[in-house]
Amino acid sequence: MATLALACAAAATAAAAADNAVDIGLGRYYTRPRPGTDPADATPPPATLRTREIATRAAPTNQWYSAVMFGQQPTPIFAQPMTYRVSRAGVELGLPDRQVVATLGLRREIRYAHVAAITVSPLGFTPVAARLAGYSDWLARLQLDGASGQSLQVAVLHGSPFSYFSCTSGDVRFQLHGSAEILADPGRGDPRVVAVAVDGHAYALFAPSGSSWHVEGANELVLHLGARARYFSVAGLPDRSTRALPDFLAHAYAFPVSTRVDWSYDERRSRVRSRFRIDTIAMEGSQAHTFLGLYPHHLSGAAAAVVPLFQYDSVRGPIRLIEGNEFTLERDFHGVLPAWPALSAAADRSAVDSLLAGDVARTEERLRSEGAGPYWTGKWLAAGAQLLEVAAAERQSAAVAATTRALEVKMQRWFSGSGPGYFLRNDAVGTLVGVPEEYHSISNMNDHHFQYGYWLMAATHLALHDPDWASESHWGGMVGRLIADIATDERERSDYPFLRNFDSYEGHSWASGTGALDDGNNQESSSEAVNAWAALVLWGEITGNRRLRDLGIYLYTSEIAALEQYWFDLRHQVLSADLERPFASLVFGGKYVYGTWWTEEPRQILGINLLPFTPASTYLAADPSFVRRALEALPAAVRAYAAHPPGDGTPADIWQDELASYRALVDPAAALASFDVHGSVEAGDTRARTLYWLLSLREMGSPDFSVSADTPLYAVFRAPSGARTYLAYNAHATALHVTFSSGATLDVAPHSLGRGR
Repeated sequence: MATLALACAAAATAAAAADNAVDIGLGRYYTRPRPGTDPADATPPPATLRTREIATRAAPTNQWYSAVMFGQQPTPIFAQPMTYRVSRAGVELGLPDRQVVATLGLRREIRYAHVAAITVSPLGFTPVAARLAGYSDWLARLQLDGASGQSLQVAVLHGSPFSYFSCTSGDVRFQLHGSAEILADPGRGDPRVVAVAVDGHAYALFAPSGSSWHVEGANELVLHLGARARYFSVAGLPDRSTRALPDFLAHAYAFPVSTRVDWSYDERRSRVRSRFRIDTIAMEGSQAHTFLGLYPHHLSGAAAAVVPLFQYDSVRGPIRLIEGNEFTLERDFHGVLPAWPALSAAADRSAVDSLLAGDVARTEERLRSEGAGPYWTGKWLAAGAQLLEVAAAERQSAAVAATTRALEVKMQRWFSGSGPGYFLRNDAVGTLVGVPEEYHSISNMNDHHFQYGYWLMAATHLALHDPDWASESHWGGMVGRLIADIATDERERSDYPFLRNFDSYEGHSWASGTGALDDGNNQESSSEAVNAWAALVLWGEITGNRRLRDLGIYLYTSEIAALEQYWFDLRHQVLSADLERPFASLVFGGKYVYGTWWTEEPRQILGINLLPFTPASTYLAADPSFVRRALEALPAAVRAYAAHPPGDGTPADIWQDELASYRALVDPAAALASFDVHGSVEAGDTRARTLYWLLSLREMGSPDFSVSADTPLYAVFRAPSGARTYLAYNAHATALHVTFSSGATLDVAPHSLGRGR
C-alpha cells in the first residue's frame, strides 16, 4: 500500500501550486480554490456580522444563534422556552404557542413559531446593525450598534426564561404587541418591576435601582436608566399569575458571564458524566444563583434528584426550571464495535459469500467514478468499509484486498488533491470544506458532521486493516483535519469552532451552517449524526487518542439521548398527538416535522433516521416496542402515499434493506423473511452487509443493554433462549481482559475481536 500512497502524493505535488497548498503527511489541502474551480462555488458565506472582540475566532456556524452572523434579514432565534428576533427595530421576544400546521399529503408539522410579544428598542440612538458579540457553550450575546458607537446588548440562553440587557446611552422603549395589560405596576409595588400580559402570556421587566418607569399608553413603556446602572432583564413567566414574581425578582440580577459543559468517561463503569455550569455576576444585591431550564433529556439523565420549581411548554417538551448554577448528567455507554464476528452456520456463510463478489465489484466501480461531492463519496466509502468487514469476517482475502485498495485509492485522491475532488481550508470562517459541495455544504456550511462522519467511519476501517495508512506521516493527518472541522473540543480557536455542529445544551446536532430559516436551525438524520460520533469513538480508540475517544463517547451518548426524546419520543413527553405519527423525522428550532427535505414517502421518512447501519447502530433497539410501532405504521402509510397523486416513481421495495435491518433488531426471523436479496438497496448499503446483519442477529439475538463492560469497544446480545453473546474488540498491542457487569469475562488477543458466551 505504501507504493500506491507515495504515487498519489507525487501526483498531487506535480499538480498543485506550492503557494496554494499545505502538505500534511502524504495528504494536502488547499488554501485557495484550485485552478478550474469557480471561487464562488468554493467560498463559505462570510460571517461578517460579528464584533471585533470575537472576529478573530472561528465563526460558530451550525448553532441555534448562527443566523445572526450571516445577513441583514433577521430570522428568529429559538432559545427555549423563549424566542427572539434581533433587527434594527430592536430585540423582539416572546413565549410561543403550539400550532398544528395544515399540510397537503402525508406531511405533518407541529410549530412553535416566533411571535413578538415585546420589542425592546433603544431611544438614545437608531441601530444600524445587529451582530453576534459573544458566545459560550449555550449562551449568545447579540448586539445592536448605533452609528456613533452606542449599543444595546442582550444575552440569551438555552433553557432560560430570562434575557439580560445592557444599553450604553439613552432610555429604552418596550413596545407591547397584541392585547396587553399591566399585571404589576411599579407605582404600587416594587418600583423596579413591571409585569405585563400579552396575548395570554405574562412577562416581567426588571430594572436597576435608581431607574424609573413611564407608561406611554396601553402598549408602550419607557425605562429611564441612570448614568451608572445601565442594565435590565426581561423574563417570560410560567403563567399569567404574579405568584412567581418574587422568585423571579430574586434571580433577576444574576447576569450570566459564561456557560460551560465538561465531560468524562468512566471506563470501568461504562458511564459518561457531563457537568453543566453557568457563571454569573450579581449586578444588584448578592444573589448570584439563577434559573436553569432542564429539557426532558436532561431529566432522563440527571445524576441526582432535582426539584423543578416552574414549568414551560416548548417545542422540545416541558422545560422545568431549577434554582442553581449547575447540574450533572450521568449516562450509560453501551459500547460500539467496529465489526461483528464470523457466522457460525456454513449455510449462512455460503449465502453471504454468494453476494460478496458482486458487491465488491459494484463498490470498486462506484469508487472509480468521479464527480460526486463529499456526501455521496463519503456514503460510498463507508458502505465499502462495512463490506470490507463482512469480507474479513468471512475470511474472503481477495475481497478484503480488493475493497481495501478501492477505498484507499478513492480517499487518497481526495486527500492528496490529485482528483476532481479536494479539500479546501477557509480561514475567514474557520473550516475545511470538500469541493465540489453537495447539499450546500459550502454555500451554507451544511451537513459537515453527516458528510465527514462517513469519511471517518471509512478511515477507521482502513486503520484496522492497514495501521500505517492511519499514521500522521501518511493519511492520518488529513483524517485529523476532518475531525477538527466537526469536533474540535477546544474553545476560542481561530481555525475551527468548538464542536461545530453540536448543541451542548439541547444535546443534539444542527445541520444548517447559517441556520437562517424562519423555523430556526434543523437536523433531519439523527442517525447520520450518531454515525459521526461513533466513528470518533472508534478512531480515537484504534489510534490511541483517548481524549478524542472520550469526546466521541460523550457526543454519541448525548445525541442518542436527545433523539430518543425529540425524534422518537420514547418517553411520550414531547410529540403532540396532533402529529398523528409515531415519530418526528425532521427537528427544527421552532417545529418538528413528519416528512423529509425531498419526499413524503413513508419508508424513507423513517429510514433517514436509521441509516447507515453499522455495528454502532444497535442503540436503535433501546425500545423494542417503538421499533414495532414504527414498522407496523408503515403499510397503511405506504398505501396512503401510493393513493396520493402524483406518483414519483418510487420502487415498490424502496429501502427494504434498511427496514429489514431495523426489524432484525427485535425480530430477526421476520426481517429475513421480508428481505429480498435481489430487491432494491439503498445507495449507501450493500446486499451482503444486509444479509450478514440479519443472519448475525438471528444467531446472536437482540442487543442487551442491561450488561456493560469495562472497555469501550464491546456489545452484548441475548437470544430468545436467554443465552448471551459477549463481544469485545481489542485495539491495543497487548492482550485485553474484559469484565462484564454480569460477571462474564473475556480475554481478547491484540488487534482482534473476542467472542464469548
